[in-house]
Amino acid sequence: MASIRVKFRPSTNANKEGVVFYQLIKDRVCKQITTAYKLYPLEWDNERGIINHNEAAYHRRDYLQNIERLIMKDLNNLQRIISEAGDIEDIIVRYQKSIKECLLLEFSHRIIQELQGEGRAKTALSHKTTIRSFFTFCRREDVAFDEIKPLLIKQYEQYLKSKKICNNSISFYIRTLRSIYNRAVAEGVIEQRFPFKGIYLGSDRTVKRAVDEQIISRLRALDLSKRDELALARDMFMFSFFARGMAFVDVAHLSKDNIKGDYIVYQRHKTGQELNIRLEPCLKNIITRYLNKVIDNKYLFPILVGINPNYESALRLQNKRLKKISELMGLDSELTSYVARHSWATLAKKRGIPTQVISESMGHNNEKTTLIYLSSLDRSVIDQANAKLISQI
Repeated sequence: MASIRVKFRPSTNANKEGVVFYQLIKDRVCKQITTAYKLYPLEWDNERGIINHNEAAYHRRDYLQNIERLIMKDLNNLQRIISEAGDIEDIIVRYQKSIKECLLLEFSHRIIQELQGEGRAKTALSHKTTIRSFFTFCRREDVAFDEIKPLLIKQYEQYLKSKKICNNSISFYIRTLRSIYNRAVAEGVIEQRFPFKGIYLGSDRTVKRAVDEQIISRLRALDLSKRDELALARDMFMFSFFARGMAFVDVAHLSKDNIKGDYIVYQRHKTGQELNIRLEPCLKNIITRYLNKVIDNKYLFPILVGINPNYESALRLQNKRLKKISELMGLDSELTSYVARHSWATLAKKRGIPTQVISESMGHNNEKTTLIYLSSLDRSVIDQANAKLISQI
């Protein structure tokens, strides 16, 4: 009878993750099967041969629970194979064959959990969004990696085009899907068969999304006194605009701790760069307007609310409300959360404010250029530029 033990091999670098492996013994022959499951030394209990949740960081717990589930699934698979196979070599061959028949959804969930465990929430979200889109197209519970062939990818591309998805978004979805496929290749789940060959994976220069000062002024003056939910969406749009085009994700996550005297001091979610924005009167007015609605909330605005607030849901709701406002105003193009950011940069440029001052992020192919400009400027120059632009709205 064969025996199976789950073991952990630490990295030679104490600060890096080690790997889980299975030790098989049958007829006094010992073999090892290395997995793709990575853990830090303190996350493994050597004595009991199990994952140690007690010493794990909080943000790693979901990841560890998923690894635990996958290990149990592997052990059940191995036990089944042992009951059917002959010698130990036969067991390993059959097990590796079963792994190569791994399904896309199951594999993707593990990758997403890993990314979340590493604190790469944005990349994890990109993977999750892509997988949701792909399986909406497939209309199936799962897809084997062997089924991912050029024809299927081409059909997926055509499906996205039929849904009026822009080229850049199509390219994004397929690039993300390719990265998951390539990860499976790297782990030996499947041989590289280049199913994405011939599919356009580049990006087009996007059409600028900005509105002129007349629309900004109309929006600011729009009477929404009887539509509180639309008033909130409008105010968050205006706050973003007045705050030098602050990204909606940063507006949503602003807390009372970000107010430092006459400045908002925060780190951009996208880049980690610290920004300081002077609290102009219009910004103070919007903050004051919502103070009584966030008494029991750590955030500055009632955007992320409830027991388990979800930013993606809040963003969808914001854009849905801005769409309604666009219809009320009879606009040719819809307002979105991103329009505020782009409009500030575009209008600042039209006002003759130097490019190095305004951080026209949409005009730079490489955002690092913008960050270099901003970091080298006196803060008062940026404050004056923003005040000048606001005074003309």
